[in-house]
Amino acid sequence: MNGNPARPSRRPAVEHAAWIFYAIAALGSTIGQIWVGVQNPPWPDTLPWWWRAAFVAPFAIVIDLGGAVTAAFADWRQRLGEAAYGWRILSAATVTVGVTTNIVGHADVAYLAVVFGGLGVFAYAIWLMHSAARRRDALRASGKIADTAPVYGLAQWWREPAVTRRARSLALAQQLPLHQSLDTARQQLRDDKRRSALATHVETLIRSRHDDPVRADIAATTLDLDAVAAALTAQADVPGWAHVIGADLLPPTPPDREAHPDVKRETAAVAGPMPPADVLRRVPQDQASYDRWRLLWAELKADPDIALAAFAQRHGISLRQVQWIRRTGASGLLDSPLTLIDRVAELAGSNGHGPHQPSSAS
Repeated sequence: MNGNPARPSRRPAVEHAAWIFYAIAALGSTIGQIWVGVQNPPWPDTLPWWWRAAFVAPFAIVIDLGGAVTAAFADWRQRLGEAAYGWRILSAATVTVGVTTNIVGHADVAYLAVVFGGLGVFAYAIWLMHSAARRRDALRASGKIADTAPVYGLAQWWREPAVTRRARSLALAQQLPLHQSLDTARQQLRDDKRRSALATHVETLIRSRHDDPVRADIAATTLDLDAVAAALTAQADVPGWAHVIGADLLPPTPPDREAHPDVKRETAAVAGPMPPADVLRRVPQDQASYDRWRLLWAELKADPDIALAAFAQRHGISLRQVQWIRRTGASGLLDSPLTLIDRVAELAGSNGHGPHQPSSAS
């Protein structure tokens, strides 16, 4: 594309080589036609061959030069926006005459027919492609044709033809690189599909508000359904819906069969579900660690949408411990200033077992 830094240094050398090739090919084709003109016409036997060559050389040169001149005229008029059919047909006809002369005139020697005829065909084909490339470059530099799009490859076209077509248009219109144009095209197609489906539902809703089918048609036709769909998309509360749906996807809490019976009775009235036994065993029994859990739970409860990983990193604890604190706090077991073991002892004493006394050493 336009940003290729190597093109200015390589292109002149290539074009110089092309002009050298044209000169050699044209000279070879002209020699072949002169050879035919020297041998085939019924010249007098007394006329030397160099006189014959001098007589036919202008006609051979005119034929080869005429093909190049008419092709150049065609290229010039095409750069101005014309089709130039006349110049192109005349150029092709002139080259056909020269190639036919070489092939038919050297029909008795296949090698000479192939060499001289092939030189003319090969040189003319390369000239046409070369002039077409120069014409496109000139038109592109003047802004009359679009710049070239990235090359996406056959595999990409085969996998995602619709995406690749959209990406190619975006690359030409917005000068996007290959991967960015593909990403933008995929996003646009997803948005178009969603907006089209939403517009269909909006139309159905609008029609349902009118009993008269004519008024329903007027209402549905008057409104820009795509604009309504875009406005609805902009107003959608995506985080709110994600929060609601995520709450419904939480796994059920397994039944706790290993907790102490007194703990079950003490926590029967709490709002949250009972945490499993492996979590209950990790609730701190010393007052200092328990108070720290209560402080952390209060912070979690104040900001329920906080990222647990960031919370764990902030307080220097593991993510698993944060999950334990949240499950224990949600069950209500961190609401009391007393540790869990103290509340069990207090509950046992209130049931007639007496105050909790530590066992003495024997």
